[in-house]
Amino acid sequence: MMPHPLEKVLEWRERGIPCCLLLAAVTEGSGPGTAGSMMAVSGTGSFGTVGGGPMEEDLVRRARMKLILGGSAPEAATHHHSPGLETSSGMVCSGSQITLLLPVTAGVAAAADKAVRIIRSGSTGRLRVTESGISVAEGDPPAGHSFTLNGDEWEYSGPFGIPDTVYIIGGGHVGGALARLLDGLPFVPVILDPRDRDYLGDPPPCRWIVSEWLNAYEHVPPGERSWVAVMTPGHDHDAGVLRSLFGMELRYLGLMAGRSTKEEIYSRLIEEGVSEEFLRGIHCPIGLPIGSRTPCEIAVSIAAELVGIRSGTRS
Repeated sequence: MMPHPLEKVLEWRERGIPCCLLLAAVTEGSGPGTAGSMMAVSGTGSFGTVGGGPMEEDLVRRARMKLILGGSAPEAATHHHSPGLETSSGMVCSGSQITLLLPVTAGVAAAADKAVRIIRSGSTGRLRVTESGISVAEGDPPAGHSFTLNGDEWEYSGPFGIPDTVYIIGGGHVGGALARLLDGLPFVPVILDPRDRDYLGDPPPCRWIVSEWLNAYEHVPPGERSWVAVMTPGHDHDAGVLRSLFGMELRYLGLMAGRSTKEEIYSRLIEEGVSEEFLRGIHCPIGLPIGSRTPCEIAVSIAAELVGIRSGTRS
């Protein structure tokens, strides 16, 4: 498993290498960053990401300048993804991002150490950062990330750790309905689809990763906190996605397909070397059998199945 950026911060700190922690506090619009993402930056190296592109390049330059000048005060940097503005990120997508730059002092290192121990235990917690310092608390994390600014005073609060995330591969009508429904449940929905989120007309308010079907697996981290629902617009795409997920450890893998389609897809995958044991672990047809037909009804059946598995009442 790849180390967390906080672990890299602690490693550099132990080796006496000055470093800075970057934290995406809030993102708006269709920019590439994700609130809560982190990046460790030293004078010669970096680990993790807070969005990439020219914006991240500027943030790394700022962090390294802080290290050169020896500044220890946290900073909240704003980037707008629109050309021509003083705070332009250099990117042409719409939206904005506020990123916190935290030189790693003894206080930041202590908080990072506590957070890493919580993450390694498989738990989650709350991270609070102000212009004055940083604190970590274990337990049920907040539902989302928040950032408030009042003059020179600001405050970020957000979850860390590994929340249960449902990767919905296919953002059509059912995928959109499922994402909206999961938003009120103990899951974080993420849609992966090669089409832009605006093609739906009224996209759900969740993270939308534009990715080709066969590359979707690259955005799904393995582990007990990862849940995957495959519902692409074509059965060839479904087969390709399942093939790419073969061998990956997941808490749940479901496929939206009828009985005859399922048999066709499974036969093809077996011929391509996918094991029958892997296929038996796929929940297909996806969701509970409640006679659902409309996108919203199907979303309810899927959400109910996920909740049941998470609570241990279903397998």
